[in-house]
Amino acid sequence: MLASLKRVLQGDRDPAAEQVTNRAKIIAILHQLKLAHELLGVTVSGCSDQSNTAILGIREKQNHFYLDELTSPAAHKAILKQRKARIQCRLQGMELRFAVQLTRADTKNGIALYEFALPKSISRLQRRDNFRLRLSPGLMVPVAIAHFEGKTVSGEAFDLSEGGVGLFLNTRDIPSRGQVLHELSLSLPHTRPLQTGLEVRFARLDGAQQMLRIGGRFVDLNRKQERQLAQFLAEQQRKLRRHGPR
Repeated sequence: MLASLKRVLQGDRDPAAEQVTNRAKIIAILHQLKLAHELLGVTVSGCSDQSNTAILGIREKQNHFYLDELTSPAAHKAILKQRKARIQCRLQGMELRFAVQLTRADTKNGIALYEFALPKSISRLQRRDNFRLRLSPGLMVPVAIAHFEGKTVSGEAFDLSEGGVGLFLNTRDIPSRGQVLHELSLSLPHTRPLQTGLEVRFARLDGAQQMLRIGGRFVDLNRKQERQLAQFLAEQQRKLRRHGPR
């Protein structure tokens, strides 16, 4: 039991996860994360703040990759001191976890830039609790939040599941983690807009999109809304199985 507790405290690998150790496959995963603008959750030993970042570039020959400035000042200070961190993110329905070693930190135009050695392994686990739909340009789901930092903002969903949604919003205001955004309107195709609340799980400005990137958990969905969402996702999942990825 003590050994199991020690593994948990040290962030040991999930025994059900696949361990990717092939260098070419690791590089391919990092490129996919960069191209998809996936948000990475970063945990630094000795720092209680969970921070977010994104991959800015990959240099295969130099065995390095680069991350954008961490969203938490405390995490930034901690990583400069500890020189290592653990990263958790999602890619195409897979949960990814890996450890990284900082090789250099720099500042460009007042924004921090981190250089890390390529990870030696990536833990990859398929979570099957909720089907997560990555929305393509051909499947638009407009959104609007009536009261966001005192104003109405609009945007578009980039992924969707029965439990929550990822959004791009036309604002530079950043809500806090755990904040509940009320009166979110989600316009699914061929049906009435779904009205709900959203608990913020992460939020950061996306440099590539010049918008706020936000992810959250639905709050207070009623049974009719749950069925509406489940039916839409089931239909899209059937299309993916029938025709393959769009």
